[in-house]
Amino acid sequence: MPSDLLAALFLSLAMGFSFSRFRQIFLATTDHAILLSPATALASAISLSSAIMAFSGDGIGIGAAITALGVALAVVIGQSALGTSARLALAAACLFAHAGLGASP
Repeated sequence: MPSDLLAALFLSLAMGFSFSRFRQIFLATTDHAILLSPATALASAISLSSAIMAFSGDGIGIGAAITALGVALAVVIGQSALGTSARLALAAACLFAHAGLGASP
């Protein structure tokens, strides 16, 4: 049970760290260079992968809770002084930590 909770937390953190760059692909005012950058592609892959893993585990309720926590963390992380590369490194580390735990959510 504790490893399942920790795995869910790692998914939420991965989503939170990568979401600010991922959401930029949906904004009309985003610069074309940002849309084509490798950082945006990596953030999109991490954010989508963590969302898919959240919903593939224990159902829609747990997946929605993990995703909601990830978006809430993204708001808090967005106000921090971390740069894009640090956020993406932390997001990738959290996603790898989740995979290393081998838990379902």
